[in-house]
Amino acid sequence: MFKLLPHYFKKIGLILAPTGLTLWIIMQKGLVLKFSEFIQLQNPRPLNITVAVLGMLFFLFGIYALAFSKEKIEDEMIKNIRLESFRSAALMQIVLITLGVLYFGMMEQPPKDAGMMLFFITAILIFWLFYIIRFNYMLHVRIYKYEK
Repeated sequence: MFKLLPHYFKKIGLILAPTGLTLWIIMQKGLVLKFSEFIQLQNPRPLNITVAVLGMLFFLFGIYALAFSKEKIEDEMIKNIRLESFRSAALMQIVLITLGVLYFGMMEQPPKDAGMMLFFITAILIFWLFYIIRFNYMLHVRIYKYEK
């Protein structure tokens, strides 16, 4: 059986995911290269690659920690909400991929390999983000309203 991470990993994920995304955006905007020029670094490429890799690893581990951390009280209801959230995220991903493939099929000039890879990476990230958002919404908002 799959074991979940301890609850404190949720806090770690809340820190790492936005930090990794911020590092990735900083690298994409070229701010790392500007910083390398500012400190007069001879070869800025290793620093740029390091920031990109760290950003992506932080983001991925943060998403993983958010998705697979236990709640303070892990009972059957939470397991059911977790399962329903996975189902909903899978359905959302299937719909997104189907619509995307249909859209690409109707285009005069379909995207090249990099465009398709970006589309599928986006579909995977949307799956996990949708799962995390729906799970936490159902757990903390819907049930809170129900209990009042």
